[in-house]
Amino acid sequence: MKRRAGLRPIVPAEPAQTDDGTPYSTEFDDVYHPVDGALAHARHVFLDGNGLPQRWQGRDQFVIVETGFGLGLNFLATWAAWRDDPQRPKRLHFVSVEKFPFRPRDLRQTLTPLLVQPGMTELAPLVQRLCDIWPLPVAGWHRLEPAPGVVLSIGFGDFSDLMPDLRVGADAFFLDGFAPAKNPDLWTPVVFKTLGKMAREGATLATYTSAGQIPRDLEAAGFQMTCREGNEHARETLAGVYAPPYRMRRYDPPGAPITPNTPNAPAWRELRTADAEPDTADSADTAIIIGAGMAGAAMALRLVARGWRVKLFERAEAPGSAASGNPAGVFHPQLSADDNVLSRLTRAGFLYALSQWRTLPGGLPGRADGLLQVASDEDEAHGLAQLVAAHGYPEEYVKWVDAAQASALAGETLAYGGLWFPEGGWLAPAMLCRAELVAAGPSLDARYGVSVERLEHRDGRWLAIDETGRVLADAAVAVVTAADESQRLLGPYLAPEFIPVQRVRGQLTFLPPDSLPDLRIPVCGEGYVAPSPLGGAGPITGATYGFDDPATDVRVGDHQANLRRLATLLPDHAEAFGDGEGGLGSASAAAELGGRTAFRALVTDRLPMAGQLPDMPAIASSDPQGRRLAGGHLRDLPRLPGLYASFAFGSRGLVFAALCAELVASQIDGEPWPVGSDLADAIDPARFLLQALRKA
Repeated sequence: MKRRAGLRPIVPAEPAQTDDGTPYSTEFDDVYHPVDGALAHARHVFLDGNGLPQRWQGRDQFVIVETGFGLGLNFLATWAAWRDDPQRPKRLHFVSVEKFPFRPRDLRQTLTPLLVQPGMTELAPLVQRLCDIWPLPVAGWHRLEPAPGVVLSIGFGDFSDLMPDLRVGADAFFLDGFAPAKNPDLWTPVVFKTLGKMAREGATLATYTSAGQIPRDLEAAGFQMTCREGNEHARETLAGVYAPPYRMRRYDPPGAPITPNTPNAPAWRELRTADAEPDTADSADTAIIIGAGMAGAAMALRLVARGWRVKLFERAEAPGSAASGNPAGVFHPQLSADDNVLSRLTRAGFLYALSQWRTLPGGLPGRADGLLQVASDEDEAHGLAQLVAAHGYPEEYVKWVDAAQASALAGETLAYGGLWFPEGGWLAPAMLCRAELVAAGPSLDARYGVSVERLEHRDGRWLAIDETGRVLADAAVAVVTAADESQRLLGPYLAPEFIPVQRVRGQLTFLPPDSLPDLRIPVCGEGYVAPSPLGGAGPITGATYGFDDPATDVRVGDHQANLRRLATLLPDHAEAFGDGEGGLGSASAAAELGGRTAFRALVTDRLPMAGQLPDMPAIASSDPQGRRLAGGHLRDLPRLPGLYASFAFGSRGLVFAALCAELVASQIDGEPWPVGSDLADAIDPARFLLQALRKA
């Protein structure tokens, strides 16, 4: 599988303005919007030019793709139109890119003065909300939800790095950005061809410029263009519809979901099984989730947010009882010199998870006020410092700190410097699971102490069946989020060799309550230590990493191993945690410590499994010799309708769970994906199958 190099560092926009106060880009030597009437201009050119709001009325979903976000006035105008339309779509997706995004404080500083202009006052609450959730200038896609039903996917970086990899089916396009003479990179045939690959049938397009070669290049990309009457800021504008004279693309974009309210939607067959419990809701909107750990809880929340009813089954008596039952888990993104797949995935997952956790009722079940990843020697310390400098990360995301700074932050003496993540921290995973399930509300039917023995696909429906053969539920969609049990449940549909799950034993050590009273934040390196997560409880340290070890007991030897790593992290306590006489690591003292053993599920490449399952019979029948798919792509593999998975997070469940849930939910509903296809392919459940087909 091809693994592309990382994204280029982001250079934030610097606030500037012309003499009359109009926001101005020093990078492109152009203004962000007209001197006056900016909102009217956005409505005339982009909303009216795409026939909005009329075209979206009565739809379940509507997707707009924009080529340059700037200050977000087009988005704000669209959001305001959606807010004020009683026939608005249930979900509005706005997808845009920005190569030079503003920092959060600079966006607020630039947008706020505009609200005094005529007609702009109505945008005040929307501007406030946008500025409140605006992300740090970190490369990649950011998924924001400024209001229920409104989703803003904003990519920070170059159009050519981000848009071609995004899976999105667009209903309308806003071609904005600075003037073609100022920013020619956004007005090329390659850009227009990329948009054509995203366009759903009948998608429309509008732009303020009709100059030069642009109309002809759009026609060549499959858009039939016409001129529209302009306004005081543009003498003539363009509008068009995607209607190519012949098929121009290999892959169709994701289609809008077919629901019972959609014209020509199929009538779902009512399952009549004597053992099945009656389903009081329309089963076309019902999804089955198996597993109520971090993956399952996040999955339930993301599906409910889209209007699904969810039936969740958990074999334990409570949510978050396996690896998710640890009293505390730490979270932070992974960095690498080449910004590899793991770095980009953990960055996207970390930022998205934080945005979701902060909306939970009751607040964050833990703390996100800092975490240190310390170096183990001078060479590593030097390498980490160079890494941060080379990528130009904002200090609010990660900052290099020397040994003295790190010690001051931690409250403990550290031997080396390291990476300071101001928004890293620790959470209680089981509490997080409960909070997410509570937030899902009455659309969730969660059943504990119930084990699903198998899934069956019958007449286009997925049946969850217990060990007695009783049908527990049936639904259009099933999502397996059951950690290492996922391999068994998915085995009938994808052979175990293509789901190479490993079960890894991990033991935590609970330190006495009076240990490390000065420790302020989690410290990671070889192992980690987190401050007391609960009132009266002591700090937690760990964890061991044992392959092919099924033992569930808490071992003295593993406590001692955890304490040795802790003594390296906190050298001033080496004697106290050592195994000498009087040390906590002595056999007699370690035997008195509390602890917990749990099992992580991971696959051989240490990346999650998240997405739709391949359809093995369809693959075999369409390519019996295995020749065509040997040179194929994951998008060429037929998929099982309605069967998805999200599991194998290893020790990064807090970082991966929410993002993987959002990806799967987006795939189910035909929505824009929250990450590019390069990252989605890296965690696709069919990736090991495709590797085998290529080798064969």
